Amino acid sequence: MASVIASGRKSRDISIILIGASLWGALLFPLRGIAADYAYLAELQERARREQLANRPEWRQLLHYKSRLIFPGVESMVDNDAFFLSAVGRHNPQAELDATLASFFRSNGDDAEQSTQCTFVARYNWLKQQLGFDSTRLPELTCRRFHRWMEQMNADGLTLVFPSAYLNNPASMFGHTLLRVDARGQDEQTRLLANTINFAADSGGQRGVAFAFKGLFGKYQGKFSAGSYYFKVKTYGDIENRDIWEYRLRMSSDEIDRLLQHAWEMRVASFDYYFVDENCSYHLLSLLDNARPELGLTDRFSLWAIPSETVRSVADAGMIDRVNFRAARSTVLQERARLMEPRLQELARRLANSELEPHAPQILELDIREQAQVVELAVDYVAYRQPPRAGSLELPSGLLAQLLEQRSRIPIPDQTPTVIAPAIPPGAGHKPARFALGYGFDDRRRFVQFDIGPGYHDQFDPEGGFTRGARINALLAAVRYYPEDGNVELERLDVVDIMSLSPWGRFLQPASWKLSVGVARKRLSDTDRPLMGRFKSGVGISHDFTSYLSAHAFAEGTVEGSDRFTYFLAPGIGPGVGVLLDVGERWRNGLFFRWQQYFLNECRGDFEASWKSRFTLERQSIVGLELEWKRESGYSFPAGRVYWQIYF
Repeated sequence: MASVIASGRKSRDISIILIGASLWGALLFPLRGIAADYAYLAELQERARREQLANRPEWRQLLHYKSRLIFPGVESMVDNDAFFLSAVGRHNPQAELDATLASFFRSNGDDAEQSTQCTFVARYNWLKQQLGFDSTRLPELTCRRFHRWMEQMNADGLTLVFPSAYLNNPASMFGHTLLRVDARGQDEQTRLLANTINFAADSGGQRGVAFAFKGLFGKYQGKFSAGSYYFKVKTYGDIENRDIWEYRLRMSSDEIDRLLQHAWEMRVASFDYYFVDENCSYHLLSLLDNARPELGLTDRFSLWAIPSETVRSVADAGMIDRVNFRAARSTVLQERARLMEPRLQELARRLANSELEPHAPQILELDIREQAQVVELAVDYVAYRQPPRAGSLELPSGLLAQLLEQRSRIPIPDQTPTVIAPAIPPGAGHKPARFALGYGFDDRRRFVQFDIGPGYHDQFDPEGGFTRGARINALLAAVRYYPEDGNVELERLDVVDIMSLSPWGRFLQPASWKLSVGVARKRLSDTDRPLMGRFKSGVGISHDFTSYLSAHAFAEGTVEGSDRFTYFLAPGIGPGVGVLLDVGERWRNGLFFRWQQYFLNECRGDFEASWKSRFTLERQSIVGLELEWKRESGYSFPAGRVYWQIYF
């Protein structure tokens, strides 16, 4: 009996405290209406505490709370104060919940759209569901702008969109993700009319080195926005020439509504944007977590969030219903050319460059099928060059219209080829991190080598699911153990290593380039192999002779740094060439040669010739062989290694 009385007193005391707090809050924030119900507010706050709503995953997701890495407690990832209704709401879920409930009673004059109910729709609806608001004591407002927005979305489904990697933009080197809101009544022919939800850095149009630096260190604000899918496809597919993958999501109508409600209230939120972790893909996962809190997708990415890996996490959660491939304009252009004879390709090129008139005899003497192919290829080539891009030529006025008019006179159906989607979509290829164990020799010394790092993708990794010809690796370390003397040494650390092999052809002539920063050991004498800093870059061309044979050539520059040098830095220049040959789908071989002539008191000519071979055991495991002949500081020697590598 005594315990019951004590429990009743405790409950009454809490009620008195909450009512007092509500009255004090009313002095600062007038409540709506003459009959403001302070007792009902206190009752709701007490029930919310008793049911521990502030500790529920749904509330944590709505406020984007994450556990702190070092200190106890939580902190919201949202970085602007306008998103919080309590002065300590960023770190205190209970205080934010109490303040949110109190704000539902607050007067906003005649403008209901400025009320918390209409600004934070997802919060209001979830708390209403949990606490069962009495509409006679807490009337529900009509949020007309929100309802108009939901009617405009007319959502019937959601699609996760992944434009493939674009190495010429630091923010998109690993790809990008956004959400497409599929409206009722739309089909695959009208999907371009859909709306999108996107998260991106507000860079003010800044690009280049400053853009990359600020993005790495969180100097931009990231924000959610809604827009037209048509413009996204034009940007990614037509201007940046990135293939687009569309992953239709398996979600209920209630989950879609919750996601859109949260997307609406995220208009007032902003985040410090980081390319590595708090990026476009990470925060899109937070929307999915709000729709289905038990997923915990963002909890899987504590250190970094690579867009293709976020796609993998969505697939692993069983959310992907089907996959669609939308080929970029350049991909369609290349497929057209591949299916045509060289003589027809040359006619199309001359036609697109105004070297031939549409009614030229060379065109008219072709059969109508070939005429259609030539004119359509010329149309695609002209359209490919029209979007603004660096170094593009100004096209003759009306050329595209003339070609389209000529095509309309050819009595044959459209000849656009069907581009077959790659067998392995992004997110289904090998995992980015890797560990390798190998045994080899360097001159006369034998070693066991361990390679490990977050990595991403290399030309000698299994290619499925990644952009062909792309290499992006980061923080890859190689450590060697020499059994003869028991020494353990850091052999190499690649801070960043990027290469883009974009094939040069009759119609597309992109530049290939490479960039590498790190430290590596290099021989200065028979017994001296110090670690030295190294910066390498190059520009060149690449060409695909067939689907399994390609070659590239670079003009390269290197700057090495060591206290062993007279002026600490040793610059060098020279050529680099390579050939890649695939024997079947699993076996890749490469021959490479690189020469660097150094100057400024470090006058020497170093070179390395190598053969590399990789065989894929299965998607997450390969074996490899490397044989090299090097000359460093006038000393020539062989080197080689056999290794086994797994991806995780």
